[in-house]
Amino acid sequence: MTGISTAVDICLKIDGLISIKPYSLQVDAELTPLVLWQYIRSNKEQITLFGDDSWYSQGNNLSVTFNDVGPKYQYQLKALTLGMYTQGSGQGMEPLAWSTIRRNIANLKRLAKWLERYGIESFGDLDKLPELRLRNIILDLVQASDLQKHSSFAQSLLTAIYWLKLYSVVKNEQFYDLMNEYFLPFTLLKKERRNKHSVIPIQIMKQVLKTSEEYVNAAENIIDNWHSLQTKLNDAIPNLPPTDFKKSTYIDGLDSEESAELDDYYELIKNLRRYTFVLVVSYTGMRYSEAMALSDDSAIDRNGKYFIKTLLSKTTDETQSLEWVTNEVTYRAVKLLTRVCSVYRERAALLLKHHSDFLPLKRKLNLEFGLSNRALFGVSPHKKSCEFSLNTKSTKNGFNNINKMFSIRVTEHDIAELERMGCNYQSVSSNHKKFKKPYKVGDFFNFTAHQFRHTFAWFIVANRLGDLDDIKYQYKHLENMMSLVYSQRGYESMEELIGLTESFSEFMISQAMEDMVSAAQDGTLAGKGGQNFIAKLTEILADDLTTGSTPHFKNMEELITFAAKHTNNFRGVSHGYCTKGAECKVRNAADPSHCVWCDSYIATPRHLPHWLVVKKRCESQLAAFEKFPSEIKLRLKAFSTALNDNLEAANIIIDQLTIKVKEA
Repeated sequence: MTGISTAVDICLKIDGLISIKPYSLQVDAELTPLVLWQYIRSNKEQITLFGDDSWYSQGNNLSVTFNDVGPKYQYQLKALTLGMYTQGSGQGMEPLAWSTIRRNIANLKRLAKWLERYGIESFGDLDKLPELRLRNIILDLVQASDLQKHSSFAQSLLTAIYWLKLYSVVKNEQFYDLMNEYFLPFTLLKKERRNKHSVIPIQIMKQVLKTSEEYVNAAENIIDNWHSLQTKLNDAIPNLPPTDFKKSTYIDGLDSEESAELDDYYELIKNLRRYTFVLVVSYTGMRYSEAMALSDDSAIDRNGKYFIKTLLSKTTDETQSLEWVTNEVTYRAVKLLTRVCSVYRERAALLLKHHSDFLPLKRKLNLEFGLSNRALFGVSPHKKSCEFSLNTKSTKNGFNNINKMFSIRVTEHDIAELERMGCNYQSVSSNHKKFKKPYKVGDFFNFTAHQFRHTFAWFIVANRLGDLDDIKYQYKHLENMMSLVYSQRGYESMEELIGLTESFSEFMISQAMEDMVSAAQDGTLAGKGGQNFIAKLTEILADDLTTGSTPHFKNMEELITFAAKHTNNFRGVSHGYCTKGAECKVRNAADPSHCVWCDSYIATPRHLPHWLVVKKRCESQLAAFEKFPSEIKLRLKAFSTALNDNLEAANIIIDQLTIKVKEA
């Protein structure tokens, strides 16, 4: 039985529900020496005992702390941590992420320190307090916390005390009622003040992506030469004197000319992981933590379709993979960085094999860490040495500080775009010196990793590549079947991504309405829904499709605003608009022939390129089909029927969208 399992058995009662067993000196003495985690942490051996004031779990660089409170509180906080880490909200449920546990415990410890001021030695003592005393203690906490200014604490504390209730640490319902009474209004205040992360303006994003792609291309041009020189260094390791490694992992195995050549390549290789990180978060929509958890073998090429694989893991050794669709340049960047990583992992293995007894302890442990933790972004490239890192949190001096990579000034056009999206502010972090400050022309754009996730979702919707439902659909249907637990985890991730795009909906509908009205004015609106739209618009505007002036609307802008506000069932897809929304059962953009005959389908001239591609592709494939032998044609008859259906649909839409041009 592991130390964690033993500790859980001693301090938690698990019988479907979870509760914390009573504290005693005997229980404390039994728990204190138990080893919970023992592993190599970056460059030292980390041993975490139950009795420690700070706990470090494997794979996490930040600790959960329990100091500055009495022994009963420490016991309860530690038992809660183990419960969240191994059980979650109930037996068999999913454990919490370490960062979430850390946040909950920090807030509960803050509450415990406050209660100690009133002589309350444990959370369980709250069950004995009369309502008036409870009310005064909580009211004092509200006033001392200055929640008008720090409203986020109200939400964090209410979230944390949920676990006191769930694990039956505090059974007094009056406590929870009073906490909600005093703190809930401030959580609403936080929601009112909350600013969503800004998207990255289009022109700025283009510069970022162009620079990143050019960097990958440049690194590809020198990677073979760099790899040859680094391999020569690795090959020299077995024959070098062991004393060379008493102070470092520096390898002296090249002549002056080769060393000069390696110097020339250094900057490109050193910064490759920076630009790979940018491409990954730009073209997948991953969170920062998901990108940092990528392993060396993340890039997948499946018949010209590219994926990045992430691993979902619990507190056990079980893992499941989740694949994210990406593009070729991101695939190439990840493969390139993987090749770089392989050089340093091979170097670490050779150094440990031949010179383990002479290496400084910290270096030795760091090499062992690098071989056990094969994180794609965990290699720190050196010219002739070897080092690994754990990048669990973005830091000012970290390799992934995007603001150190790009200094791009915002233009008037960028600011107008941010204003239109309702996110013209330089930071959403209350600790940032430019919190909520709007951009002015010439300011440097302030990048955060999370903005790329928002921008990814925005790009999908803004370019009619899909809508909220399509994003959900894409992430829900994975090729690798997952267990129920992992499916739920993936679903929650997907739901968050959908949430990011919800604020875009009204804006996008208004843009689509403007597109449709403009096309209706020109008579270039295709599809059965398009013909109906023109008829209805003509009826509303009394045969005047130019001014938009009616008894109900002063101008066309008012009409568009009204239509956008009252249009809920609306989906933008690559080949048109669907006014049936979520009720539409057709999800195959590659076979859009079904849409053309639907009363809910509308196409405008902006969708003409898509239909021209459909037409060209169908004609090409049908021409190839005609060359097949008769027996093959018979077997693939359904295939040719589908191609003919799509070709007919394409011809109809193309005719409708270009008829005015022909008449002219």
